[in-house]
Amino acid sequence: MILYLHWLGWAVWLGAQLTFMVWGPAVKDAPLATWAHTWDTLSKVQRWIVAPGCAVATLTGIVLSMEYAQPGAVAEGSSVVIMQILGLLAAVLTIVLATPLANRMAYLAARSAETGARDARAEPARKKLALVSSVSGALILVTLYVAALKP
Repeated sequence: MILYLHWLGWAVWLGAQLTFMVWGPAVKDAPLATWAHTWDTLSKVQRWIVAPGCAVATLTGIVLSMEYAQPGAVAEGSSVVIMQILGLLAAVLTIVLATPLANRMAYLAARSAETGARDARAEPARKKLALVSSVSGALILVTLYVAALKP
């Protein structure tokens, strides 16, 4: 059951995170109302889908590590250790940086909709969110590669 939740967690995490790769650039030049609504929706996706998926994958990964741990069984540099390090780093980036940045984008989008013009702080925040999410996504993909091929 824990392994199923682990796989489900990272699948939801990565799958929902890919939404940002599509919709973020797609609405860059959209009308203000569309742009603001999209960022409000994306912040909800981050808050209610990406972050919980990340938390489930991370917590179940820790539980799995504890369940399968045997003294001397995991050598330094093994694929399990690599998965743990990369997965934890991706989780920290997602929960500590990407989620607050997505919420900031929603705040700036709502503020922009009220004033009738895009807030100047929105584009730098969007770029930071894109960078953090891309690094986190890349770390997840490398972790999956290590899990699948166990180099």
